Amino acid sequence: MMSPEDASKPEAAVADHAGSVLCRLLICHPDIVDIEILGQTEMFEGTVSYSLGVVLPGGRELYIDVEDAPGPPGRPA
Repeated sequence: MMSPEDASKPEAAVADHAGSVLCRLLICHPDIVDIEILGQTEMFEGTVSYSLGVVLPGGRELYIDVEDAPGPPGRPA
């Protein structure tokens, strides 16, 4: 898990995939207790799916799937 202090460091600003971007956004939220990366799968060439478990207050869990796919042609990276 990435701590809020780690998420605020300049080297953390460079997003390597959609899962890391989502983790950085969520970990800074005051209602998020913990985040666990449950797995990742390459769906198609260049498209990766990440599964996250987000622990909320009271022990409730939220499961999130996010896909990182290449942008359409001509769109800046």
